[in-house]
Amino acid sequence: MSRPTIRTLMIDGVTYAWHRAHTHVEVNGERRCVERVSAWIEGSRGASLIVRLHQGQGGHTAAGSGWGGFDGGVLMGRAEYNLNRPAVVAALIRAALARGWAPREGRGLEIDDGFALLVAGRAPTGR
Repeated sequence: MSRPTIRTLMIDGVTYAWHRAHTHVEVNGERRCVERVSAWIEGSRGASLIVRLHQGQGGHTAAGSGWGGFDGGVLMGRAEYNLNRPAVVAALIRAALARGWAPREGRGLEIDDGFALLVAGRAPTGR
């Protein structure tokens, strides 16, 4: 299995490292897709942010969905988000900071309602 590509972005003078991954979980005997975005202050993996977007819990993943589907794509109604876009990840980070993620104080945060966080962070839509 290959290692994820670590990317960086800057928000309010702070450099965050991040990556996105596609995984699967089993729920009631059914295999479901999960998109996961992880972020941390560059140079320190402690107090990470982990955002999970579970298939069917507020939206759908587009990976493996046939024509037009792509790894990192998620759908909420008619809105399409690309979790590979730094602007979308920046919106998730800002929303998580507003929800209490405090990486400088050593407080990590795991969020399992990532679709709601996209809306709260006003993430840009489109590919």
